[in-house]
Amino acid sequence: MKRRNLSIRTRTTVSQQLPKNYQEKLVTFRAYCKKKITEKKIRPEHITNMDEVPLTFDIPVNRTVEKTGTSTVSVRTTGNEKSSFTVVLACQANGQKLPPMIIFKRKTLPKDNFPAGVVIKASPKGWMDEEKMSEWLREIYVKRPGGFFHTAPSLLIYDSMRAHITDAVKKQVKQTNSELAVIPGGLTKELQPLDIGVNRAFKARLRAAWEQWMTEGEHTFIKTGRQRRATYATICQWIVDAWADISVSTVVKAFTKAGIISELPGNSSDTDSDNDEREPGRLDAVVAQLFNSDTEEEEFEGFVDGE
Repeated sequence: MKRRNLSIRTRTTVSQQLPKNYQEKLVTFRAYCKKKITEKKIRPEHITNMDEVPLTFDIPVNRTVEKTGTSTVSVRTTGNEKSSFTVVLACQANGQKLPPMIIFKRKTLPKDNFPAGVVIKASPKGWMDEEKMSEWLREIYVKRPGGFFHTAPSLLIYDSMRAHITDAVKKQVKQTNSELAVIPGGLTKELQPLDIGVNRAFKARLRAAWEQWMTEGEHTFIKTGRQRRATYATICQWIVDAWADISVSTVVKAFTKAGIISELPGNSSDTDSDNDEREPGRLDAVVAQLFNSDTEEEEFEGFVDGE
């Protein structure tokens, strides 16, 4: 392997294989978005990208420091690294971020005292479906700055998961005076601003908050001695703080890299967005595997026009 300049690497992302003629699809999708932006005179503050981020209650790294030759390497958790929930993020081309929506995997809403700036939902699967998509449109998308009266033409961009593209959802989007641009299957890593430049920075901050809580926070234990996981309210506070910490320039740069907009005046500096990519806090030296979201479930041929 060494002679061929090969080595065993830890994966950094999970993604689909790029589809055939993907270059043509990239050009066509970007042209479609720019055409709608030009024709409808859509301003950056009305260009929105939404994405679901699957998360777990424990966010351990896959690597740690240990003596060479040690046969078993343990990373301490509360045992909830497979207990999942979903965070729905949305941001706009001017750098504005919409409140996160968190979907917990349960039948009823938790009774915790939740922080402001987040919308809490419950679902038996803890994932986005048509009902939750409709609620996101009503409770977050429509309530964005300038969106309530539907006076400004808008562009909504997201991937092709089934809950995004039902007839009822597309009709609801159209009623908000919004054009819908559905990213072709397999191309979110090229065309979705959140996947390109925001989700990773968000998850890095979330992981740092969990690690600090594990080492310094106040903990309680069950009778068997196992540590309880963080409360719903604590996790929501981490999410609110991590999302607030993402800079405007990071969001704008992600839209630019996706080819949705050109560079906006006053956002040419790479300093903030470069810093957002780094693991924050005292654990900078730890080589962490940052997991990425790719929520596509099936191939869907592109965008929506005139429906």
